[in-house]
Amino acid sequence: MEFGGPLPVSPIGPYWGKATSTIDWCEENYAVCKYIAEFWNTTTNLVFFALALYGMYKVKTTRQENRFLFCYIGMLVVGTGSWLFHMTLQYQWQLADELPMIYGTCVCIYCALQADVKVGSDVYVSLGLFSYSAVVTLVYVQIRKPVFHQVAYAAEVAVIVIRNTMHQIEIRKTNIRAYTELVNMFWLGIGSFGGAFVLWNIDNVFCNELRALRTVLPAPLSPLFQLHAYWHIGTALGCYVSIVYQQYLRLVKLGTIDDFCVRRLALVVPYIDRRKKVA
Repeated sequence: MEFGGPLPVSPIGPYWGKATSTIDWCEENYAVCKYIAEFWNTTTNLVFFALALYGMYKVKTTRQENRFLFCYIGMLVVGTGSWLFHMTLQYQWQLADELPMIYGTCVCIYCALQADVKVGSDVYVSLGLFSYSAVVTLVYVQIRKPVFHQVAYAAEVAVIVIRNTMHQIEIRKTNIRAYTELVNMFWLGIGSFGGAFVLWNIDNVFCNELRALRTVLPAPLSPLFQLHAYWHIGTALGCYVSIVYQQYLRLVKLGTIDDFCVRRLALVVPYIDRRKKVA
């Protein structure tokens, strides 16, 4: 499946061979580097790496639960898979990009559903999420329809949004400060995902127009209209914020939130930190 018709043939040829993925995005292949099929779609995954690694670091330094470490590891795996997919346009790496999105989001769903559980975990929730991941994997590798993966992923996101909204309604009754922090992160995450989704669709629908525009722009400006690259930036931020949200929510539910606070990098990117004890 191709968006916007056939891509121009690079004079240096495809380093990784003919594309075998079921999707070939709007970015011109091998136009910047002979080793990378889609240069901008590949390198913007660095945002996934940076945010995931920073999140893992903060989980360890603030001594939070390992469930959040697994969330960030999942995010790191998704970024790695996406890098390999866009670099090669090979089907096996497409799966390495798309399927970890399902698995990593299941970990976030677990956090949202188990935020109230102070000790232990619900084995039925774990089994249900494992079964969902297995079914999606088996069906997707058989039918090879990207829309199936997109719907399966959207369903997971919907579960998280609905459950988090329910949590917010409950917390609003007892802790308005925590409620305000959660709402701010909630809308930052929604805005990041939503903005990325809009640009993702524009890139798909108006691919021919975008390519024509890039050909007449000066070289330094052309990459600014690689709109799928913004999808990676927006979803990386959205994923990261949703995990920080789950961390904060968990602390509220455990009754230990007074020992922690939300700080922000560059006034935008949130992270959980321990409050400094006053002597």
